[in-house]
Amino acid sequence: MALNKLLALSGLLVSVVNFVYVLDRRVYNLSKAVIQMALYVLFFSAVESFKYEVPNIILLEKLQDILLLYIPVTILFFSLDLSGIQKSRRMTLLAYSIPTLYLILAFTNKFHKLFWSGEVKTELYGLQKVRPHGGFIPWTYFIFAIVLFTLAFICIARSKKLDLRTKRLSGFTFAFGMVGSVLAYLVNFNYTLLSFILSHTTMFLDLIAVDLVWRKLSLSARYNAYEHSDDGFIVVDELSERVLDINDKAAKLLDLDGKAIIGRKEEKIQALIKKSGEILFEANKYLKISTIEDDKNRALLVVVKDVTAEMVSKKDIEKVQTLFKTLFENIPDGAVILNKEGVVIECNKQFLAMFGYTKEEVLGKNIDDLIAPNDLQYEPDKLRKLAIEQKTLKVETTRKRKDGSLIEVRINVSTIDTGEEALIYAIYTDVTAEREAMNVVRNILQKDPLTGLYTRQYFIRKLSSTIEFSSIDDYNAVIAIDIREFSLFNSTRGHSFGDELLREISKRLKSVLREGDTIARPYADEFWILLEKVGKDYRQAKETVSSIVGKIESELRKFYNINGEILDIRFSTGIHIFASMDTTEDVLRKLNLALARAKTSRDGVVFYSALIDNELQELAARERALKEAVYNGELKIFLQPICNSYSEVVGAEALLRWVKKDGSVVPPLDFIRVIEENGMIITVGEEVLRQVCEFIVDNDTSIGFVDVNVSPVQLRYPNMADRFIDIISAHEIDPRKIVLEFTENIFIEMNQVVKDNIEKLLNFGCQICIDDFGTGYSSLSYLTLLPLKKIKVDRSFVSRMPEDSRSIKILEAIYNIARSFNLDAIPEGVENEKQLEILSMIGYRLFQGYYFGKPIPVDDFAKILRERSKFTKS
Repeated sequence: MALNKLLALSGLLVSVVNFVYVLDRRVYNLSKAVIQMALYVLFFSAVESFKYEVPNIILLEKLQDILLLYIPVTILFFSLDLSGIQKSRRMTLLAYSIPTLYLILAFTNKFHKLFWSGEVKTELYGLQKVRPHGGFIPWTYFIFAIVLFTLAFICIARSKKLDLRTKRLSGFTFAFGMVGSVLAYLVNFNYTLLSFILSHTTMFLDLIAVDLVWRKLSLSARYNAYEHSDDGFIVVDELSERVLDINDKAAKLLDLDGKAIIGRKEEKIQALIKKSGEILFEANKYLKISTIEDDKNRALLVVVKDVTAEMVSKKDIEKVQTLFKTLFENIPDGAVILNKEGVVIECNKQFLAMFGYTKEEVLGKNIDDLIAPNDLQYEPDKLRKLAIEQKTLKVETTRKRKDGSLIEVRINVSTIDTGEEALIYAIYTDVTAEREAMNVVRNILQKDPLTGLYTRQYFIRKLSSTIEFSSIDDYNAVIAIDIREFSLFNSTRGHSFGDELLREISKRLKSVLREGDTIARPYADEFWILLEKVGKDYRQAKETVSSIVGKIESELRKFYNINGEILDIRFSTGIHIFASMDTTEDVLRKLNLALARAKTSRDGVVFYSALIDNELQELAARERALKEAVYNGELKIFLQPICNSYSEVVGAEALLRWVKKDGSVVPPLDFIRVIEENGMIITVGEEVLRQVCEFIVDNDTSIGFVDVNVSPVQLRYPNMADRFIDIISAHEIDPRKIVLEFTENIFIEMNQVVKDNIEKLLNFGCQICIDDFGTGYSSLSYLTLLPLKKIKVDRSFVSRMPEDSRSIKILEAIYNIARSFNLDAIPEGVENEKQLEILSMIGYRLFQGYYFGKPIPVDDFAKILRERSKFTKS
């Protein structure tokens, strides 16, 4: 009884282990039937164990009989999968139909008692428990099961995919299972023994399957490693020296045909065997040859390893080491390699020369004892620790030579990790010469090389420092002195003459000013002076500065003897007195304003005042207003008629007016100079021409020409003519209707740009007219330079008629000149009939003035033209 229980528990334990093993080792990947087999055996063993614990085992044993119906089928299918035999659908259907038929008989046994014929007592489970008694039918299924086991073993034995070892183990396992099963049935249907036999049999089958799969995987992995290895492998028969196998890598490395040499002797391979352990250069590659002997099979494995990369890398390393050593020895600075304690491991000859030691005196010694000054004996150790922590370090310090003299050096330190220890690589640069050069450069940057005065940059830094460190009640001053017409000296006498003049002025300034005053030459012909702490209030400061300026003026205005030539030089002086509240930018801005005003003042000396700033603000406001006027289209042309003696309008002069939003009209004298100075005259002039062209397009048949005033600033603009031609062409009007009017003074400023612009406009077809004739440029030769069509006689001669007989004589002379050159002379400012009568008697035919109509808006002028045209036609 105890032995039976032990067998039952053993069977259950093995079944559990087997089921877990099947899942853990994934045997189900080989055969799906293995899970069913393990599960059926597990249930069978579990039920067998329960039979010892319950009084009624009839139902439990019937359940075991049902499980036994399908266990042989699962063992057969497992064996087929293990053998690599494909199961057909017919085979599967047939294998499962027979146990299913027996299952039907078992479920219907109460009607015919074919499966269980009755019940019998058994002492196997103790106390003579009742168990079902099998009839003839269960024995037939037992024979069927033996047949299935036999078929399973035959499939395994005849499989070509299984090795002999697997077949033998499978044979032993099936023999164990079949003999044990027969024995269990013969010994009064001992299900306990059968549970033990089935659990161990399925366990052995699973172990065989796992062993097979693992050996296949191992062989496959070895084969893949053999075939796809980066190394070449050659198997040679040791007795016959024939090649048994060679992988693709070996064939490629040795440039051989792998298939052709199998089973043959190959001289190249025999030569390789003799050079085992060597590195050969074969087929442009470095190959390492090694051999492994297989005494059991009398074979030799030749391993061919491509070590080209390693060899090249080794050569590169050797090359880098050579380059490093060469660089280490030949860099211009001193280099030394230390360990972390500061002991010298290596140094170059520059280091030895820098500090005056021999190599024997340095190697193996602590560098602190060699070159650290006494007052810095703890510094090197701190620097080394900092370098190790930061990996790099750069510092300038002092070191001593062997003779005790000190040297200023820059040390660049890097740490090197060799894997065994941390080394320190230090480069020592002698910065003595560098510092001397920096002093020279600093002096050059601070001093003007021509005069020895400070530069603009230094002056600004000094001014900033003065403002920053001045107390609230300290007043300082800056003076700007400009040499008038200095460019004329350079252009007429040469730059060397101008340089000598600058040097002389610098000497005089130095001789007058105090030792602590700062004098600079920021620009070619300008000097700046900084006077510090000139008073505790503005009045006191101004008195002090005025006294100093007086001395400067007295000294500078003395005659100059430059290269034997006596000169009287005039200067402009701007002065600004400031306190610590001002900024550097504000001080210089106000100084420039004072100097600009001094250039136009009578005595040439101007102190900055708020009035100058106010005027500047007013000018800026006017410029902003004009820009807005241009943007908003407030600058418009008015037309003043040009008539003949019959009061017929033959032309007009376009006069620019600023029509504000409130309707007020600003005359050109109030804004023309502003737009000329800021450059807006270019844009405004083009807008005037555009409005004139639009008027001519609308009144082409009613007007003969329109005069357009042109500023000298416009004529000096390189693209002025091209822009005018583009505007006239865009409106498709006759260019002869455009008369460009400018004053005689343009000939004073005549340069190549002005000439080119006038020539382009004339070639295009525009006419040229001289305005205010007789009051400007004194020479009449310009009448021969340009093909003029008209001249305008200045109103000053007309206004004095008829009382002034001299004006009449001048008008007669101008008319005769105009007639001689075939020009139309047009008097301006004709205001009464008496003036018209006299001018007509002289010979004038065209007139411009208020008598014939003051300047009026374009639309009103066009309306007058249309009305006069209707009157003439009627």
